[in-house]
Amino acid sequence: MKYLLFLNHPKGEKIFKMNKTKEKRARKYFSTIKTIETIIFIRGKEYSATVDHEMFHKLANFDCFNCQDNCCGGNPSIFENHTRNFILKNYDEYNIKTKNNDILEEFGLTKDEIITSIKEDEVIVPFEFAEDEISNCSCSYKPNNSCILCSVHSIALEQQLSPKDIIDLKPLICSLWPLEILVEDDDSKVYITLPDDFTNSFTREDFYKIACINFSYSESPIFKRINPEGFDEKDYTPIYDTYKDTLIYGLGEQFYKDLIFSLK
Repeated sequence: MKYLLFLNHPKGEKIFKMNKTKEKRARKYFSTIKTIETIIFIRGKEYSATVDHEMFHKLANFDCFNCQDNCCGGNPSIFENHTRNFILKNYDEYNIKTKNNDILEEFGLTKDEIITSIKEDEVIVPFEFAEDEISNCSCSYKPNNSCILCSVHSIALEQQLSPKDIIDLKPLICSLWPLEILVEDDDSKVYITLPDDFTNSFTREDFYKIACINFSYSESPIFKRINPEGFDEKDYTPIYDTYKDTLIYGLGEQFYKDLIFSLK
């Protein structure tokens, strides 16, 4: 089995391939819970899906503007061509937000070399600068001294693009996080759930200490040390509602219809 959202990770198989122990745990988990069968469409490709549907009652609050957790740490994906073209089309605005082009010019790169890098390098900056001089994801930026946001997402919002266009523009992992999607090695079936304390035995990362999907953690001293204002409980709603556009445009209308029907 593989972690579908990490299939395009620059570090390759050592990131997206499940080890045998975790695969055994995942199969046992999905064989012992209530699930629904449906189909999903990701980047135009159809998959049969087994869905841990009851997990979509879980409360979520994606309040990125009041959070300093570094979800954009590292480069999670090799950028797709349509994202590269969007960045090139918005070259100046992208630089105003990220300062990437200014940084590369300070290290001696010409504008033509920067444009070539955006077109050709895996993470749109030369490897020697990725996650070092240009820290975190290449598209991340800080609008202030608090939160970290996505420049592609922000530019798209400023241009009033549709939710579907925004989801299509961003790397798959960025659009569909924090969903956990496992896929068979032959792509014959995917398994969808949401991270929680009991699924950390097979998920790609430990998402349990992430306030946006765990209100209890948002009230903890550990979280409030970094985020003293915390999150407001009233802003937590079921993820099937909070993430409605993402689920529809990221996984398909049929998936969302079957999910909602199963939750009634």
